[in-house]
Amino acid sequence: YIPTLTFPVGAAYNVNSFGQQRLDPVTGQVLGGGTVTNPSYSVGARANLTIFDGFNRERTLSAAQAREDAAAASITSTIFQNRLTVTNAFFDALANEELLKVNEAAVSRAQQQLAVASARLQSGAGQRTDSLGALVQLGQARQQLLNAQASLATAEANLGRLVGVEGRVAATDDPSFYVQPTLLDTAGIRTEAIAASPGVRTSEANLEASRQQLRASRSGYWPTITASASSDWTANKQNDYTLEPRRNLLFQMNFSPWSNLQRETQIENASIQLDNQIAALADQKRQISAQLTQQFAALGNARESIDVAQLSVTAAEENVRITEQRYRLGVATIFDVLQAQEQLTSAQVSEIQARFSYLRAKTQIEALIGRRL
Repeated sequence: YIPTLTFPVGAAYNVNSFGQQRLDPVTGQVLGGGTVTNPSYSVGARANLTIFDGFNRERTLSAAQAREDAAAASITSTIFQNRLTVTNAFFDALANEELLKVNEAAVSRAQQQLAVASARLQSGAGQRTDSLGALVQLGQARQQLLNAQASLATAEANLGRLVGVEGRVAATDDPSFYVQPTLLDTAGIRTEAIAASPGVRTSEANLEASRQQLRASRSGYWPTITASASSDWTANKQNDYTLEPRRNLLFQMNFSPWSNLQRETQIENASIQLDNQIAALADQKRQISAQLTQQFAALGNARESIDVAQLSVTAAEENVRITEQRYRLGVATIFDVLQAQEQLTSAQVSEIQARFSYLRAKTQIEALIGRRL
């Protein structure tokens, strides 16, 4: 769309011969003839503009704009993927923090049970195996606590690395994380994701770029019309170095009926690229649909698992309370108490895992559709 400008500057040193040289037969000298030097200088300005190139510029510009749209959509997709990575790391740190609290509570229960078993042994109402069993349970609880502390340190260090902070970064809990929508429009979300998710927008923009590139490659069948204008000033010794102007305006049309199949090869390559982008777009939509199906199922399972796990925790807490009372009365054994405590710890861990499975599935859906639910 913009003409090309050039400013040529030149200098020449011309040597011209005149007359005809002859040889004097008497003296043997060369007579007649001679040379004249004529230095010259030139300066000019030239402009060239392509008026028509078979719509190649328009197609190339459209392809570039489509690639720009694809890059913008790719940036959006990358932002949500990075957000997904950081969010998962955040939830890992938060989940490990809650698991640490569960293991601390398990150690506290084991210590209390060891104290009860030791007191019963000293009073003669208990057995030595009760104290040994409680001691083993305490050792296992402490080992699990150490593992939980190591897992928390690792998770917080990974979170710090992702957010660009040296050392560990603690995750702060928020009740709003666990707010569950009463009804999730899965059909609407699927339609939205297939139509306008960042991944689909990227594939659609790449498809449009390939389509415009194919049209641009066909422009070689059209003639090319160019215009050129020039102004030159020359000066030489003969005219006493007076600048003499000369102007020129030229319109030219070129047409190439044969290009050794280079044009056809470019068209075929562009057509293959277009077919590949069509297949990539269709595959992208199927992939998003499959991932949404997987995450919707994970979201539903996690929601049900949360309710079941919360009931299990309530039941396990009551079971521990009753079993400990029965043990103090001599009705239950130490193994009944230890089993009840293990069931409570397992139920609490399952409840934490269910809650964070729900959050991760929700975050996966948000990354797919490119917005928050």
